[in-house]
Parts: sequence; C-alpha cells; structure tokens
Amino acid sequence: MAQLLIHVDEDLAKEIRRIVREKYGGKKGALSLVVEEALRQAIFPPAEISASTLLEIIDYVSRASKEGQPKDQILTNVFLMLDREFEQSIIRGMGDMKKGRVSKVPKGKDPVEFLEKLAEKI
Repeated sequence: MAQLLIHVDEDLAKEIRRIVREKYGGKKGALSLVVEEALRQAIFPPAEISASTLLEIIDYVSRASKEGQPKDQILTNVFLMLDREFEQSIIRGMGDMKKGRVSKVPKGKDPVEFLEKLAEKI
C-alpha cells in the first residue's frame, strides 16, 4: 500500500478530524479511510442520475403501486435503482438551484411529460 504525506492547514485538519469522529468514531485508521474516500470521489466522481433513469423509476413506482406491492418493497427497489448516484444528483441539483441553473416544470404542465421532453433533448 502506498503512503502519501500531505500538509494541510490547521483549520482543515480540525474539520477532517471532526468528520472522522462523526463517521468512524475512534476506529484505528479512520483518518486514512476518510481521506482515501475523498480522494476517490475527486478522481472518480459519481455519475448524475439521468432524466431517462428518473422516468424509469416513475414508471416502476406507478406500476408497483397499481400491482399493490408493499410500500417498503417499492422503496427498497427504488433505492437499489438509484444507489449513491441519486444522493450525488440531489447534492448537485441543490448547487445548480443556488446558481440558477434549474429547469422548472411550467405551471399547468404535466411533470412526467416535461421530463420526457427533457430526456429527448439529451
């Protein structure tokens, strides 16, 4: 296993230690785990959820609800479909919203039709 020596300022070091405590507690090697995870995300950023994937999920939830599948089963399947990709997409979406880069569904329009048209453009 390779080792890297990284110098950071004291404020950043305190913040990293706080994150380590929250996420891993006092586990040995926890600092390395957090730094490695952050570096991996910087090098291999997670993909954003596409409009077509979102439409697939909407279709699935609609079908599953009509079929009478239990809510817990539907939610589990949706989370499996989205996994980490969804979480990162929400974070990016909030950033886009703050920067004014958001397409809103026009009043009186069907949200699913809006998403379908958006997906066609991609």
